[in-house]
Amino acid sequence: MRINNQIFESKEPFGFTVGELIIDSSFEIELLIEAKLFESEIRPAFVKDSFVDNGDKQGYLKGLFCSDELSDSDFKRIPENGIYCYLEGFSESEEEWGDDKLMFKNLLESFKQKTKDTLGSCYLINKEWFSEGSKKVRSREFTLYDFYFIIIWIDKNDNSKVYLSEWFSD
Repeated sequence: MRINNQIFESKEPFGFTVGELIIDSSFEIELLIEAKLFESEIRPAFVKDSFVDNGDKQGYLKGLFCSDELSDSDFKRIPENGIYCYLEGFSESEEEWGDDKLMFKNLLESFKQKTKDTLGSCYLINKEWFSEGSKKVRSREFTLYDFYFIIIWIDKNDNSKVYLSEWFSD
C-alpha cells in the first residue's frame, strides 16, 4: 500500500499532509494497520530530504504511532463533516496559542478547501489519547510533538480512494 498524490502544507510550527491510497477491497482501519502504513513515511519525501540535505539525519521526526501496537479501537469514528468542528474546537481549546492560533486557523481553512469534495465521515487518532509510556507511540516523537493526529476517510464519491491526513506541531 502506497500513498499517492501527497500534499504538504505548513505554517510554522504547524503542518498537515493529505495523501491518497487506492484500495481494491472494502475499507477497514485494520488494512492500514496490517500494511504497517504508520511505520512508513506519511510525509512527502522532500520533507525528510530537506533534513538530510542540511546534514541533519537525526532531526527528522517520524510518525507518532506504532502500527504493531495499534488496533481499530484506537480510532474514533467522526460523523460527516464533524472533523471540521473537531479541528475548530481544538483551535479554541488551547489557551496558550498566542499568534499561532491564527496560523492554525489558516491551515484549517486550507484543509477545508482541499478536502471539501472528498471528506465525509472519517476516523481520527490523537496523541492526547495516549500517555508517553504507551507502547502505541514512539517516546521520542511523543515528547517532541506538541500535537499530532491522523485523520482517515473514504472518498465520499469513490470508494476505491482512501485519504490519510497527518496533522502535527513540533
